[in-house]
Amino acid sequence: MKASHLGKVIEYFDPMQSLDEYHKDWYVDRPDNPNEEMKVLLLNDPSPLKMLFSGHIGSGKSSSLNCLAACPEIKARFFVVQFSVEKDLNIIDLTYTDLLLAIGKRLFDAGEEAFGLQDRLKSDLEQWQSEVHQVTTTSASADLAARGKIGAWFLSVVGTLKTGFSEKREFRQKFEPRVPELVEFINRIVRGIETSENAGGKKVLLVIEDLDKPPVDVSMDLFLSKGAVIIQPVCKIIFTVPTSVLYSGQIKVVQQNFPTQCVLPSFKVRDRNGDQGDGWEPMHEIVRRRLDKELIADDALNQAVEMSGGVTRELVRIIRAAALRSLVTRANSIHREHVDQAVNAMRSEYSDSLTRQEQLEILRAVHKSKKLLWNDQIPMLDLMHNLMILKYPNGPGWYEVNPIVRQLIGV
Repeated sequence: MKASHLGKVIEYFDPMQSLDEYHKDWYVDRPDNPNEEMKVLLLNDPSPLKMLFSGHIGSGKSSSLNCLAACPEIKARFFVVQFSVEKDLNIIDLTYTDLLLAIGKRLFDAGEEAFGLQDRLKSDLEQWQSEVHQVTTTSASADLAARGKIGAWFLSVVGTLKTGFSEKREFRQKFEPRVPELVEFINRIVRGIETSENAGGKKVLLVIEDLDKPPVDVSMDLFLSKGAVIIQPVCKIIFTVPTSVLYSGQIKVVQQNFPTQCVLPSFKVRDRNGDQGDGWEPMHEIVRRRLDKELIADDALNQAVEMSGGVTRELVRIIRAAALRSLVTRANSIHREHVDQAVNAMRSEYSDSLTRQEQLEILRAVHKSKKLLWNDQIPMLDLMHNLMILKYPNGPGWYEVNPIVRQLIGV
């Protein structure tokens, strides 16, 4: 499936589209992809393994996880429950109680739909939720008959946590003391799924996406302060996690609760010395698989790959914006000037976020040293979280300023 005209390029280069089984022809693997390592761990570690999966926002983690979940060996051994926390909750002020409620909701819905959970478990859950502070919504009432009381309760609570304000704050205050009870019910749901006659002996594998998107302080609280709580469900879980957590200098604290961390590296378009890296050709292939070669000039494609910094979504954004400029100017294909215009627009977006002199100084220091070294950790991690600083694999790894941003700091 390739775009045969520029209008299709805009459709096929959707930066928010993760690659699933319907788009598997577009998937391009990369050097140092940890998928095989993750698969081996899942298949051979009998414990309720908790795994952190990191990488820059837009690096392709969702597509990689989709490939892992679709692997025949994984499907044969696990009942996979995969969901985006961003679709259920407000990630700006996400708390560990919110996350556990979303986990409970997703596991209950998946188990009930696939196997039908035991009546005793549902009865106990409904008795418990009647004792908890009740939140009622129109959607919950409308769905009550179809899903049952507990399904509607999960739906209403998660809905309140996503869109409410004063109700959300009140609910969290009243509900937090009952988190241990929620964890116990989550574990009963897990056991209910795994012991179902129709489960075929499969174990539960929970894959939680978009936990790399909350602000740095929210992520730090979730994985550092509350890590001991969110690992309590008795099933295997893959948590996506922002790079800021793993590279914050507190990795030993993280490892106490999450001994397994895997990182999806950016494509290494350039190596540390500036020479062409082993990610150069795979990045070109990402574009070639989605459009006919006549639709983009060679120098335009080279510039798009160069300016992407090896981040998949940045490349997709550049090509899409360049295709739009091509259509507006009534060109028949994407030329270098269209890519330059797209990059300039993205550079303006980054510029709007660079409002403090300290940020410029940090970026210049990273460009010079290729290391993360600064007195105040938080602004440095914010820059990394927002893709202004990128990490590349090369032994212990090295850091560089996003190519689009370099002009803004005079390098």
